Amino acid sequence: MFSQLEALLALVQHGTMSAAALSLRISQSAVSKRIGQLEQQLGKALIRRQGRRALLTAEGEALVAQVAPLMADLKTALSQRQAQAREQVSMAVSEAILSSWGAPLLVQVRDALPELDLILHTHRSPTIVDRVLAGTYPFGICAGELPSHTGLVAERLLDEPMVLVARGGDRDALLSERNSTRPLPVICIEEKSNTWRGIESRARALGLKPHWPVESSLAATRLALSGWGHALAPRGIARLLADAQACVDLGDSGLSRPAYLICRKQVYHQPVAQALLRALQARLPQLSA
Repeated sequence: MFSQLEALLALVQHGTMSAAALSLRISQSAVSKRIGQLEQQLGKALIRRQGRRALLTAEGEALVAQVAPLMADLKTALSQRQAQAREQVSMAVSEAILSSWGAPLLVQVRDALPELDLILHTHRSPTIVDRVLAGTYPFGICAGELPSHTGLVAERLLDEPMVLVARGGDRDALLSERNSTRPLPVICIEEKSNTWRGIESRARALGLKPHWPVESSLAATRLALSGWGHALAPRGIARLLADAQACVDLGDSGLSRPAYLICRKQVYHQPVAQALLRALQARLPQLSA
C-alpha cells in the first residue's frame, strides 16, 4: 500500500499522471494502476478527471490530509536509517546560494564534521521547501521569504545584502540614473520567486522597478555586465562576475535576502541536526566578514 499511497500523493503534488510518473520514475500507466488498486482496496473513488488533470474527490482529500504527514514522517525515518547505515546526510541547497557563499561555507562544515558524509542536491528554493516538507530530504538551505503555513522549522542563517550591478560595469552611469530616474528599471529575479517576495517592498521603496525578470540572479548579473541594463542581485552572486567597482551595495539601505536552514520538527531535535546547525552558525560570522 505504500507505493499506492506514494502514487496518489505524487499526483496531488504534480497535478497530472505524466508529471507524477516522471517524479516517481515509473510509467504513467503504473501510476494510474496503483491509484486504481488503492481505490479498489478502499472501495471509494479518490480522483476524478478534469481534462488532463486529475482532481481529488472528497474521499481523496480526506485520505490525503490524513496520510500525507504520516508518509512524510515515514520517509524521513527511512532516510535517516539509511543515512545512519551509510553515515550520510542529504541536504538540498539553493542553486544561487551554492553558487556563491554556500560552497565555501559547506566545505568548512564538511571538514568540521568528518563523521558526516554530506550529500548535496541543488534545487530552487520553492522546490527545496516542498521536498523537505515531503520528507525527501531531511535538510534544506534556501533563500528568500518562506511560506508561513509549512510547519517546518526555519533557522535564519544570514541576511545577504543585495547590490545593483551597473550596465556594462559603468557605476557612474548607474549612480546618475538612480538620482534622476524614478523608478529605476532593473533586471532581477522573477517576481514569483521566494527571493523577490522577500525583498519586494523594500526594493520598491528604494525606487527599483523589476523590468526584465529572469530565472536566476547569475543570469541577471551577466546580462547587466553585457550592457542589457542595470541588475539587482545578491552580493555573493554579483561578486562571481562583477568587480566591486561595478556594483552599488544596498545592504546599508536595508535591502537584503534572508537564507534559512529548514527541516521538519521531527528532525530538528535530533543530534545530527543540532551538530549541523552549530557548525553552520560557528562559521557564519567569518563568512559575513
